[in-house]
Amino acid sequence: MKIASPDSNNQIAFYLNKAGQLHYSISHINYQFMNNSALGFELKNLSLKERFEIIGSDTDSEKSSWKTVWGQRKNVSNHYKELTIHLKQKQSGVLLDVIARAFNDGVAFRYSFPKQEGLKDFVIMDELTEFNFAGDYKAWWNFADYDNYEKVYYNSPISQIGDTLKFHRRPDKEERANMCNTPLTIEVKDALVISIHEADLTDYPEMNLVNTLQNNRFKAQLVPWLNGDLVRTTAPMHSPWRTIQIAENAGGLVQSDLILNLNPPCAYENTNWIETYKYIGIWWEMHTGKSAWAEKTQFGKPINRPHGANTANAKYHIDFAAKHGIPDVLIEGWDKGWDNMEGSWTGYGIFDWSTPTDDFDIKEVCRYGKEKGVRMMMYHETISDIDHYEPRMDTLYKMCQDLGIKTVKVGYTGDVNWDKEKKTYREHHHGQYMVRHYRKMVQTAAKYQLMIVNHEPIKFTGEQRTYPNLMAREGGRGQEYNAWSEGNSPEHGVILPFTRLLGGPMDYTPGIFEVMLPKKAWSNGTFRVRGTVCQQIAFMLTMYSPIQMAADLPQNYEKNLPAFQFIKDVPTDWSESKVLNAKIGDYYTIARQEKGTNNWFLGSITDENPRNLNISLDFLAKGKQYEAIIYADGKDADWKTNPYPVAITRKKVTSKDKLTIVLAAGGGQAIQFKVVN
Repeated sequence: MKIASPDSNNQIAFYLNKAGQLHYSISHINYQFMNNSALGFELKNLSLKERFEIIGSDTDSEKSSWKTVWGQRKNVSNHYKELTIHLKQKQSGVLLDVIARAFNDGVAFRYSFPKQEGLKDFVIMDELTEFNFAGDYKAWWNFADYDNYEKVYYNSPISQIGDTLKFHRRPDKEERANMCNTPLTIEVKDALVISIHEADLTDYPEMNLVNTLQNNRFKAQLVPWLNGDLVRTTAPMHSPWRTIQIAENAGGLVQSDLILNLNPPCAYENTNWIETYKYIGIWWEMHTGKSAWAEKTQFGKPINRPHGANTANAKYHIDFAAKHGIPDVLIEGWDKGWDNMEGSWTGYGIFDWSTPTDDFDIKEVCRYGKEKGVRMMMYHETISDIDHYEPRMDTLYKMCQDLGIKTVKVGYTGDVNWDKEKKTYREHHHGQYMVRHYRKMVQTAAKYQLMIVNHEPIKFTGEQRTYPNLMAREGGRGQEYNAWSEGNSPEHGVILPFTRLLGGPMDYTPGIFEVMLPKKAWSNGTFRVRGTVCQQIAFMLTMYSPIQMAADLPQNYEKNLPAFQFIKDVPTDWSESKVLNAKIGDYYTIARQEKGTNNWFLGSITDENPRNLNISLDFLAKGKQYEAIIYADGKDADWKTNPYPVAITRKKVTSKDKLTIVLAAGGGQAIQFKVVN
């Protein structure tokens, strides 16, 4: 049994072997890149692996489109063919359906347990889904970790994924040998790139992939409850979709809407309260050591720098935001509890998320902001203390609404429900317990017309379609690592769009202009952003987010207002996005059309190598003349030796023109295309 995409290029086929176990394979234009791969489950006290029979099947199709509340494009096409296989296990009588969809940009399948007498409440102990690759293809991956996605990406043959002898693993961060996170992006051959991920992750743990070390065969590994259960559930139920995005080049993966299409439509009747915008914040100064989150002590040690979230500093940031048309100021460390935090950013019962520090008047700050047309962006550092945070969400979000706050950034550092006496945590961040919590948090925020930016999250699987107040998540190694570690390599920025960002928007926090950072008292090392200023400007487009932070200190923007102008001008919501060129880990250029206008914005970045990239401007509206305002790496710019020069030029162009984008080593370029009346 098989089903093909509407254009017939992508095909997923199923067969039942002699033991009665269902398998699938996937091909693209008659090239089979996924060989027969097993499906099934192990339940507590029942194996659902073999002895199945096919008792029926159904086919369906869909050709429609829908409008995004916000996104990389205004209109999304949803065109697929569907096959449902109805299975029955002979000895138990258990019914299990496998539903597959084939799109022009990939294929997906999910399990579904229908309502049935023989199966009601049950526990999944193992998901047997395999991904049996036909060759030892080239992959971009990072180590799986049941609590954290902030990892370095590696590029290797599939067979070497998770190899701790070849690639550095941090056991202290619970990075798991022979296991990788998803999205897992793979270059199969010339003109064939795929990415393995999941969609509609609801009341189910996340999926990682285990390298079985057997002929490029990988298996799903779900994140467990601490007692070893994987999924506690009741029929009827269905699993998340297992997704395989398929494209002829890396840019095709970025332009794929498969993951969004596999999520339910928007759950809200009214979305007029949801908006996209840029923000600044009292945040980077803590990471660089200028100020502190806590007032007096942190991790049990005295602090020798000032508390950042004080009323005067908040008003200074509000004044800067008002002057430059930025609607929100994030303020971290405004509430009591930071002084009581334990090592590794954890604790239990130390925050109430409503009591300001002695030097921060939250009502006055919000009043002053309202007078200036600027809002406070709330920050709740939960320290993963779900026992205390979840029961207070209604009260806290009502408080935010009453203060005129629009967005809450919610962080989940530390261990989930830390037990101080036993020195242990109670559940994993990426297991079913926390998946439930993250969803409840977003749904509760919507009751008070609040938008959410989520750090230390569960990974995006397209649920921003259903819950469009979920604006962005961290879920990857972001800008902050440049402040206090060896930093993110220039290559990191040209890997993320083809891996982490395939799931959904990332709060990377770009826009650092002072790339050489202060010395730290605790280290003799050098801390810096490993890229040019122009690359940081281009990140505003390549690191997609509908709520985008200009992360540097206001005084650093004041020193370079001509370059800051692009950050002020660049929109955060788009009618269309087109990848102009891309090679994973090397370079990436994307053009985006501002929603409601014919204006376009372009961002282009490279790795540690300088490049000249030739592009056509045929994406511009035909018959119109544009002024191109070009922000390019200046003369002799180089991320290592000369990261600061930004050259700003203007020229008239039309859709018939071509441009050569000149990128310095570790550099970038950003262009604003304005229609000339």
